[in-house]
Amino acid sequence: MKAISSIFTLLFGIGLMLAGNGLIGTLLGVRGSLEGFSSSILGLIMAGYFSGFVAGTFIVPRLIRGAGYVRTFSALASICSVTVLLHGLYPNPLVWFVARAAAGICIVGIYIVIESWLNEQTSNEQRGHIFSAYMTTTLVGLGIGQLLLLAGDISTLQLFALGSVLMSLGLVPVALTRVQEPPMVEAHRLGLRKLYEASPLGVVGALFAGVGTGAFWGLAPVMAADIGLAPAAISAFMALSILGGALVMWPIGALSDRLDRRKVLAVACLITGVAAMSGLWLITWDTRLILAAGFLYGATGFSMYSLSAAHTNDHIGTEHMLEATSSLQLLYGSGAIVGPLVAGFMMQWIGPTSLLGFMGLSALAPAAFARWRMWQRPAVPLDEQGEWVPQFATSPAALEMYPEPEDQDDSLAADANEDSRA
Repeated sequence: MKAISSIFTLLFGIGLMLAGNGLIGTLLGVRGSLEGFSSSILGLIMAGYFSGFVAGTFIVPRLIRGAGYVRTFSALASICSVTVLLHGLYPNPLVWFVARAAAGICIVGIYIVIESWLNEQTSNEQRGHIFSAYMTTTLVGLGIGQLLLLAGDISTLQLFALGSVLMSLGLVPVALTRVQEPPMVEAHRLGLRKLYEASPLGVVGALFAGVGTGAFWGLAPVMAADIGLAPAAISAFMALSILGGALVMWPIGALSDRLDRRKVLAVACLITGVAAMSGLWLITWDTRLILAAGFLYGATGFSMYSLSAAHTNDHIGTEHMLEATSSLQLLYGSGAIVGPLVAGFMMQWIGPTSLLGFMGLSALAPAAFARWRMWQRPAVPLDEQGEWVPQFATSPAALEMYPEPEDQDDSLAADANEDSRA
């Protein structure tokens, strides 16, 4: 508790920013439908955000090296606040795409700075608690953002202004925190071929986690609006999905430490796929029943990436763990670009509920692949499995907050540093 209180201002600041970002992500889908944007156009706009997010992992470290953490953070937070207002001032697809891509760069940059600061403030003994508190904060912030959809009129500038205010307010506690400048975190990545050879299931799982959840974050509000849900129901649908992930992610992760992680991943993917597909049936009874499907989808779907990363780490040497997980984040981001693009065209040609089928297939594919991998290779012995860590695809800096294994000696750490410089 003392460790968390020492970095409370940093967590509070990122929580405010993520509340604003969560609000805008849902608001754009609903407002875009009101403006008459097609599902394919909205899918392209949402893919722009993830494109910027991926690009930012390459761009932002260069900005930090040139201007430092504080100036870079202030600039990115200010630009992100401006992009939010641009969406409301100019409801034009091209403006929205450019603004959303810029927001993606800014958000990943904010992640990099906050996570680097948290890492600098945290001792190795505290890392597990801080990492869990940070990941919980991201879920809480995004969840609160969904509820704020009810705080104003969707058809006006009001909610966009609220999102901009939250982004700007989040800058204040972070900027006023006295934190020593951390060393630059480089995003070393493991080659895709080497990564796949080590853990095919980890690669496939991370990629499809991005495809499915990218489509969900980008287009679920659009689908909800198109099937006739009121703003209150849309807000509840998105918030319950996040709540499901927050409640169930930790028990699933703990279970994966005690069983063959492939089985846990396969079952989680299977439940995720069934939950999405069941929505197609539930809405024929009452469209509001999509809320139940959303809760179940989030409960297992948001665990797919962290389970895939943990499974990969079971097959990767400690010295390559950060590089491997950084590569998985890039795979996740690539999948999150493809997901909204493909799902958006499907929704325009087939109908809005085709998103549920797309999300379901995106989860069932790695479930089937996991079952096939069980026939190809024996399970890692339980005493050799690493510990599951709650994880989202944020920035490479978050990987530095991983608790280091207790039995990792100095020579191994030295070898890891040497490998990362190679």
